[in-house]
Amino acid sequence: MTRIETFKALTRDIDGIHKPLLALGLFKLWSLIFGLIPLFLYSFLVNHVLVDQKLHELWPVIAGFLAVFLLTTIGIAAAKRFSNQLILKFDLRIKNKLLKKYISLDSEVYSNYSIGDVKSRIENDSAVAGKFFTTHVLDFIYAVVYAIALAVILLCYDWRIVLLSFIFVPVSLVTVNFLGGKAKRTGEELWKLQIQYESFLHANFQNWKDIKTNNLEDAQLAELNGHYKKIRPIWFLNQLYMHLGITYSFFTKNFITQLFIYFIGGAFVIKGYSEVGVLLVFINFYGQFFGFIENISNAMMNYKSDSVNIEKVIGILNVETDKRPYKKIAGTGLTVDNLRFTYEGNDSFALDGISFSVSKGEHLAIVGQSGSGKSTLAKLLTGQIKPQAGAIQIGGVDIHTVSGESVSGKVSIVVQEPVLFNMTIRENLLLAKAGATDAELIGCCRRARIYDFIETLQDHLDTIIGEKGVKLSGGQRQRLSIARAFLQDRDIIIFDESTSALDNENESDIITELKSLSSGKTMISIAHRLSTIVDCDKVMVLKDGRVAAFDTHDNLRNRNEPYDLLFQSQYMTG
Repeated sequence: MTRIETFKALTRDIDGIHKPLLALGLFKLWSLIFGLIPLFLYSFLVNHVLVDQKLHELWPVIAGFLAVFLLTTIGIAAAKRFSNQLILKFDLRIKNKLLKKYISLDSEVYSNYSIGDVKSRIENDSAVAGKFFTTHVLDFIYAVVYAIALAVILLCYDWRIVLLSFIFVPVSLVTVNFLGGKAKRTGEELWKLQIQYESFLHANFQNWKDIKTNNLEDAQLAELNGHYKKIRPIWFLNQLYMHLGITYSFFTKNFITQLFIYFIGGAFVIKGYSEVGVLLVFINFYGQFFGFIENISNAMMNYKSDSVNIEKVIGILNVETDKRPYKKIAGTGLTVDNLRFTYEGNDSFALDGISFSVSKGEHLAIVGQSGSGKSTLAKLLTGQIKPQAGAIQIGGVDIHTVSGESVSGKVSIVVQEPVLFNMTIRENLLLAKAGATDAELIGCCRRARIYDFIETLQDHLDTIIGEKGVKLSGGQRQRLSIARAFLQDRDIIIFDESTSALDNENESDIITELKSLSSGKTMISIAHRLSTIVDCDKVMVLKDGRVAAFDTHDNLRNRNEPYDLLFQSQYMTG
């Protein structure tokens, strides 16, 4: 992408950065003007004070240098303020926009991005994008304009030397652009490898208890070294291209400028085509000119490298989000009609021809052996994944014709492994209902049979529970997750084996609370124990992704072979 295309993409729908950017541009113009004045002062010093020996004109030159120094310093200090303001504002806004974009993505689209991918784009890539305006726009334009101004001045001094020496400028830029392209290609490959590495680290940090329990430390270290082995050669190659480009610019500036200009300029003075004073001024001007050519070359190299990260940010900003309209769903009845679903890469259907309905106030138990499709069905009912065929309706509304917000406002799910964050108990609960009062928090915790435990903690509701609730037991995590579902108070509540870590007494108490909730609500439990099943209004038996039976517990018991086999192998032992 060109700088203009990148600028448009990064500033689209982001407010508050144009004013500091404009102010920075004015201060760059300030620096440009007061950067050129010393060159003319130097020219005056050489030609008038030194060559013509007008010593009385030395003091105005010194005063001019001091004035320029003070004004330049003021400009730099002011520009730094606006630069910090610009970077901070953009960083906050772009991170916020990226996070909103990820959240608003369709579940199937979001599943294409790994944890390392998401983390890198929000944290690392957005930081690189934040430097774009100062480094790749203002600084680059400043260097180009300054170089053009110096080129015009040099042509006025001695156009013959300029034409001879300018042939090295396009050679330098073309070479650096070529090396920059090489650096970008290796940078793309390096980015992909680093994403895999980030995902690996995240998985290890999240599952360190399982790694230690199963003695997987050596295997994980071996995998870590495998990531290093893949990254190392690509990183060295990327750095090689970067340093070759920068070194070439440095060599061109110093070797060509000093040797070529000294040689050509000296020859011109000897032949009488030029004067010593003119040559001294020309060399000073040309040195600065090629210094900016070096800056332009380095900017080209750095932009090629940074564009890898910047394009990853723009890629997410351009991803189409869920365009389905928001609609408040009035009814609470759930109807599933001929549902079919298969995971990507699988030939067989995980669910095939699933049809059932649950009315307002009813409690449905879904049972089946492991792999029968129970959890897949729960994900489909909450809109996390889309079926290949069939329909899911809530209150007569197909959930895939409305936005995810419409569905989440109607349905809540409590899973076997609750999603808890490294925050306080209060903050984890408030995720379900922002602004809930202490009375509401305490009430839902009492109903989930966890408040007595919270009262034993030193900080009570303000106790930090660790990453994924690591400071809590399995049962405590599940009860906290159930309390959060109570606080949400949705019309449809799905429990995906969410009481599996509870003892029979606690489960019985919570089921009693669930009964008190069931009036006017639709409830679905992916059952784990007999005690859960017998109290449900209906039971659906899944086998190999199909409905093997659908009736009450009393009608199925001792009359349906798949149901009886489940009790013999699993539920009777619960």
